Parts: sequence; structure tokens; C-alpha cells
Amino acid sequence: MPDTTPVFLEEFINLHPADLADRLQRLSLEEAQRVLGELPPALAAGALAELEHDRQRELSVTLPVQKLTPLLTELPPKVVADLVPALPPSARRATLDALPAGQRQRVQALLRYMPDTAGGIMSDRFIMLRDDMTVEQVRELLRAQAQEERAEDIAYLYVTDAAHRLVGIVSLRDLVFRRAERRMSEIMKHDVKFLRANDDQEKIAQQFEHYHYLGLPVLDREGRLVGVVKASDALEVAQAEATEDMQLMVGLSGEERALTPWHKAVRLRLPWLYINLGTAFLAAAVVNLFESTIAKWTVLAVFLPVIAGQGGNAGMQTLTVIIRDLALGELTTGDGRKALFKELLLGLVNGLAVGLVVGIVGYLWKGSAALGLVAAGAMVLNQLSAALAGVAIPFGLKALRVDPALASSIFVTTVTDVAGFFFFLGLAMLALRWAGS
Repeated sequence: MPDTTPVFLEEFINLHPADLADRLQRLSLEEAQRVLGELPPALAAGALAELEHDRQRELSVTLPVQKLTPLLTELPPKVVADLVPALPPSARRATLDALPAGQRQRVQALLRYMPDTAGGIMSDRFIMLRDDMTVEQVRELLRAQAQEERAEDIAYLYVTDAAHRLVGIVSLRDLVFRRAERRMSEIMKHDVKFLRANDDQEKIAQQFEHYHYLGLPVLDREGRLVGVVKASDALEVAQAEATEDMQLMVGLSGEERALTPWHKAVRLRLPWLYINLGTAFLAAAVVNLFESTIAKWTVLAVFLPVIAGQGGNAGMQTLTVIIRDLALGELTTGDGRKALFKELLLGLVNGLAVGLVVGIVGYLWKGSAALGLVAAGAMVLNQLSAALAGVAIPFGLKALRVDPALASSIFVTTVTDVAGFFFFLGLAMLALRWAGS
């Protein structure tokens, strides 16, 4: 029988789903739709699951329901639950109705939770046990479920009571090395770390960072086991949080990627560029206050970017450390005073060390001891301003219940620019007055 595969599919049909997803990511939306619509459902579904979330949603929204549904039936309920909310309301209802009854019920159960909570991230692939089951009975249960979806990626087994409330946990290692007649109540661990379904994703990342588990059970308000967050899920969350924090620090949206369409990237970036422009004019206004000082001592203009640039770098160093520790839960609001004292001391030491070099360079380069002293003093004061801003801004945002990473770098560099210009030009003005100029 001749091969009926369309010619344009030959380069895609034998690819691994992850490699296929990379190819689809680089195609135009229309081309990606065409390829997905022609590929075998199992392969197309695997590629859809591997795509970045933005492209996943674009394709899910634009594919007709009759082409999308066969793909969704091949995917785990967790992935389907991530995709369905992006669909228009009419398509959402039609898509859910077209799913097999068992899959539809599991997807609807996951859709009850917000996407950035433990309930929205968790998987429903887990195995519950009774506490009176023996090791041999559990082994038989696992062998019977070896081919079932829920038996994939199982690291722990969860012991529950008749109301599905979690009472203990058993690892696969326990089942291998314990005697066959031992009961779960005898070998299970009673002190179980867990997540609540409404815990936000930042807390999830912190829990995995702290305990290093392969998975954490998720409980509802009544203590019933409703799902499991795996370490791989937590890693994705941590990567997403790190990406978002890194982008927010410089005034980008956490939604943007390298291949985001330019017209969407403009909408995401331009508002923050306007904010940055406003802060730049603020720094310019400070320089303008000392226009007459610069006119009398023109060499000051040469050192302005040095003072401001060093302060900005120091502020970003402090800011990066503080935001990282806040994100991982290693710093709390009560630690702010200790962090501030440490950074101010560091700013003083660094300011003296860098200021000494700047002062010497100013003297040797321009032959002016006064210029060297002014530059050194301004450097010390701006390093202290950088330390203060690098701690106070993220802690202040957190106190206001705002993400500490939200464009913090823009605010910190504004402080260091304004303070650097003010201290340098202000000290220069005082030096000129002292010299009688």
C-alpha cells in the first residue's frame, strides 16, 4: 500500500514530541495549525503538551473543536485543565462535552482551582491505600495498575481513611524492603508534609527547595487528598517564578519570550519604557539644578556617569540578593533590619574602597585634589544610597503586598542616579564656594 503521508509532513512525522514542539514553536501560527491538524492525534497531542504555554494557548484557541478534541483525549487531565480556560466560553463547553466521561470529570475537578495554586498545578495521578492493607496486597495492586495512567511517575503511596483524609505516606522503597505481611499502618510515616489546594506557587517552590521531596500531597480544606505536586512540576514553577522575577526587575512582563511576536512585545515593554523615561527626566532635573556649577567646573561632566553607574551596579547587587532570598522564603519581613545593617556596612566598605580609587584617578588625571575628594565622597554616599534602596524597595513592595520584583531595578537605579548626581554636584558646589569661585 503506497505511503499517503503528505509531503510537507515528512520532516515532522518521525520527530520526538519535544523536537516537534521546537519546530512548531518557530512556525507561523497558520503553519503550526496545519501541521497539527494533519499529524496523527497521539503525536500531535504529545507535541502540544511540550509547547510553551503561550503557543499552546494560541493553537488551542484557533484550532476548530473537531480537530482539538482528538488531541485533548490523548493528553493527561492536568494538561487539558491548563488549556481549557484559554478557550472561548462556547468552545470550552463544547470541548469538555466532547471528552470521554471519565476524563471530563477529572478535568472538571482540576478546573475548580486557580492555575497558580497547588490545586491548579497538581496532578491527579496518585495511588491511595488503606491502612489495613499488607505489603503484599499493595504490591499486587501496583502490578495490576502497571499499565494504567495513574501508575506513572509514582514516588510515594498515600494512606487515607474512609473519608479520603490523609493519615500517612509510604515510599516505594518501603514496599521493596519490608516483609510481605506487614501492614501499612505499621510502616507508614505519620508526619507528612503537605500542601493546601489554595497554596500559591511561590510557597510550593519554597517547600520543595526546603524539603527536597519527590512529591508533596495536596489536601483540600477538610484534609482530603485531592492531588500530588511532583518535583518536576515544582521545578517548572520555580523556573517560571525565576523568569518572571528576572523580567519584572527590568520592567518586562513575565509573559514575554524570545519568539513572542514583536507587536505583542511592544505592548508589554513600552509602558515600562515610559516609566523609565520619566525617572530619567527626574535625574536630568537634578543635574539642571547644578547647571551653573557644571559651567564653572566642566570636568564634573566627565565623572557624572562614573558616580551614577557604580551606584547603579551596587544597588543591583543588593537588590538581586534580597529578591532572591525573599522569593525562596529565606528572608522574612522581620529580617529587614539585619539585612539593611549588613548592606549599609558593605556599602560603606565598598564605597571607601572604590571612592579611594576614583579620587586618585581624578587627581592624577585632572591634577585636582579637590576633584578627587569630591568624587571619592560622592562615591561613598552613593554606595550607601544604593544599599538603602536595594533593601528598602523590595521590602517596601512586599509590605504593600506587591511582588518585590516588580520593576525594582528601575526604582533602584532612579535612586542611585538622582542621589549620585545630587551628592557629586552638591559637594562640587560646596568645594567651589570654599575655594571662593
